Amino acid sequence: MKFDVIIIGSGQAGMQVAAALQRSGRKTAVIGLGRSINEVEVKPYEQLGGTLLIGDSVTGGIFDGDRLQAVRTANLGAYPLEADDFVIATGKFLGRGLVADMDGIYEPLFGLDVDYDPDRSHWFDADFGACQPFLRFGVRTDAQSRPSVGGRTVTNLYACGELLAGVSAVEGRDAIAGSAARVIGQLKPSDHAEA
Repeated sequence: MKFDVIIIGSGQAGMQVAAALQRSGRKTAVIGLGRSINEVEVKPYEQLGGTLLIGDSVTGGIFDGDRLQAVRTANLGAYPLEADDFVIATGKFLGRGLVADMDGIYEPLFGLDVDYDPDRSHWFDADFGACQPFLRFGVRTDAQSRPSVGGRTVTNLYACGELLAGVSAVEGRDAIAGSAARVIGQLKPSDHAEA
């Protein structure tokens, strides 16, 4: 099955991007394990004709050079989902958009480059009530919101939401919404007006 845009993640940022792009005339699909903690409303997106694959997860991607061609999911197995563009909005540690181990912090789906302090003693603040530094770690992007792998930009993959370096839901939802708006601006066709 082929889409214009596949969005990986069904939280605030992913659903914001999906609804705006679907409304603008782009054929979209959202892949997400489940509902967001914030209970993001998905019904309007479905009413716009978007494809919602809740209860599924992306297991990997098929690349051609610096372009992501398709993703595979746990439920569809060997059957890939293709798109012209992809958006990743999988959150940080709770949503498993980032994974930490004794060697570092990783983005597990595509191996995207992550900004974090390699000194583990700088990952936390001893004051439990303080904003913890690890919450600001995340995926590095270029000016067009495109992440990289090994320093090479993935030209048709866009990242937004809490997954990004410097963005933390603890500090407010405005940064998440702003990052989604930037991705919408990159992907929304200029000849369609958002309703």
